[in-house]
Amino acid sequence: MPYDSKVQESPRAPTVTFRSIWLGILLIIPNVYFLIYNHIYLSALPTTISLFFNVVMCLFVLALINLGLHKFGERWALTRRELLTIYSMLAVGSAMSGHDMLQTVVPALTHGYWYATPENEWQSLFWRYLPRWLVIQDTGDLAIYYRGESSVYWSGHYKLWLTPILWWTTFFAALVAVMLGINMMLRVAWTAKEKLAFPIVQLPYKLTEPKGAFFRSKVMWIGFAVSGGIALWNGIHVLKPFLPQIPTRQFEIGQYFTQRPWNAIGWTPMYMLPFAIGMAFLMPLDLSFSMWFFYLFWKMLKVLGSAMGLRSLPGFPYDGPQTTGAYLMLAFLVLWGSRRHLVSVFRSAFTRRADSGWEYRFALIMGASGLAWLFLLAHRMGMSWWVIPLYFGIYYIMGVSITRVRAQLGPPTHEMYQATPHKILVDALGTRRLGVSTLTSFAMLWGFNRGYRAHPMPHILEGFRLGEQVKTPPMRLAFAMLIAAFVASATAFWAFIQMSYRNGADANPPWGGFQHLQTWLFYASSPRTLELSFMGVGAMVTLILQLLRQRFLWLSLHPAAYALTGSTWTLSWLWFSIFLSWLGKWVIIKHNGIKGYRSALPFFMGLLLGDYLVGGSWIILRWLTGIQTYVFWR
Repeated sequence: MPYDSKVQESPRAPTVTFRSIWLGILLIIPNVYFLIYNHIYLSALPTTISLFFNVVMCLFVLALINLGLHKFGERWALTRRELLTIYSMLAVGSAMSGHDMLQTVVPALTHGYWYATPENEWQSLFWRYLPRWLVIQDTGDLAIYYRGESSVYWSGHYKLWLTPILWWTTFFAALVAVMLGINMMLRVAWTAKEKLAFPIVQLPYKLTEPKGAFFRSKVMWIGFAVSGGIALWNGIHVLKPFLPQIPTRQFEIGQYFTQRPWNAIGWTPMYMLPFAIGMAFLMPLDLSFSMWFFYLFWKMLKVLGSAMGLRSLPGFPYDGPQTTGAYLMLAFLVLWGSRRHLVSVFRSAFTRRADSGWEYRFALIMGASGLAWLFLLAHRMGMSWWVIPLYFGIYYIMGVSITRVRAQLGPPTHEMYQATPHKILVDALGTRRLGVSTLTSFAMLWGFNRGYRAHPMPHILEGFRLGEQVKTPPMRLAFAMLIAAFVASATAFWAFIQMSYRNGADANPPWGGFQHLQTWLFYASSPRTLELSFMGVGAMVTLILQLLRQRFLWLSLHPAAYALTGSTWTLSWLWFSIFLSWLGKWVIIKHNGIKGYRSALPFFMGLLLGDYLVGGSWIILRWLTGIQTYVFWR
């Protein structure tokens, strides 16, 4: 385990306190407001990266303030447990209001009615199937909502939204409750027994070291100065264009390939992003190698397909279905490997004398209660009873796969654009068998089944891991994260709606699953054999890679990277930075071994922290002032 365990929290220190929960709530509200505003107007994408820069910035400021409070007495300062509780709440709250969560859910409340035209025939196709208690159908009020220059508080506009917001908020609270239950059942196996590395939360853990031990590292501050200096200079360049820019993301090699078959490579940027170099250094060497290797592998598949004439097949090389099959196989391998632990979980839950029985009973009750509420709401929404367990089963299986990959390997992103329940069920069963009512419910739930870059489930497990490191009781931490999810969901709805009435919802991209629904209804389909076949190919490749790694320990190709790199836009921005980080780490370990790695680690953490703090400060300045500033990540 790469964490520094020399400094431990006092066993008598308070765990999850009321002040930590209240402080977490108070910080969640402006954080969520910033994320929604940023999504609509600023175009920076903090929640598309595994480690959210807005949460790191909050933790950094809290840690510095806390160092000062120690001078006035220990009772005034927050403990490390409290700081990490606040971090976990902020991470879960930010995930709930993230780019692939509520930022794309809220438009679904109005999208189906407002964008209906005689040409797309939405009114006759599915209006009667839209659940009135989850959407806004008053076209007169929608005109004000989309035009702007109003307020949600004027003329009682807010009354139209109360019922949908209430139902949606309970839906997402139940969604998170099931995630909490699953994570509580798996956390002991993955944290205590397998001792997974959890690379993503190494920086937050370091930031909360007692007495500011992390801030005394000179090597860290060198890395901070490099990345922070680049972000500072490029930020000044945006304000004063006559100053030269440090080129970190100007080179794109796809433009140089203009002839067939090489032009099939498409957009292929070679960006040098300091935060991505720092984050990739925390990953295992075989995964960082595999990620840039498989990214180029998918590119070469497109070139090969063009050379062989296979590009005429719609969707070739079917990277979406292949990665879907890969993720499903990863989840199967994870659950199969944890089968004995899961059996012991159920036994302990029903054994009074078991030490962990209370925690597992709590997890089962929370998970079962959340599932029951989800099933009832989904059925009332219009989803057929027999489809509901398949839909949510696939959703949580994908969540387990993402959570395991992050806990073990720490990739900087995990975009899964087509690995979604509705895509899998439509491909496997066809639209005719599913029916209009069920397909309409798929469209309503499309917003949080779009890309999974901001999936809350891995953040919950990382919160449990941080809590375990400082001996925070998991049940108390679970309540804190559930509160965070509820508050963040309600705040995200309010922020999105309030900004739309003020500035006009036309500024918001028309996200929603209704374009998909229109296609499903216009072109009714049977099971799609070709997509299912490639899904099977993805599953088999993942299984073969896993078996080869078990037999040949020297094999560097990781099956998780095969899934992570297919059908992803975000990784195109990151792959070259991952390559540079892998190359640097390989050279350091080859010449200086593990000692050299440990010596260099603070430098790369400094790269990550400097880019986040200085680059993030420019984005916050843009939020507060409205002036055009440097965006270090989009």
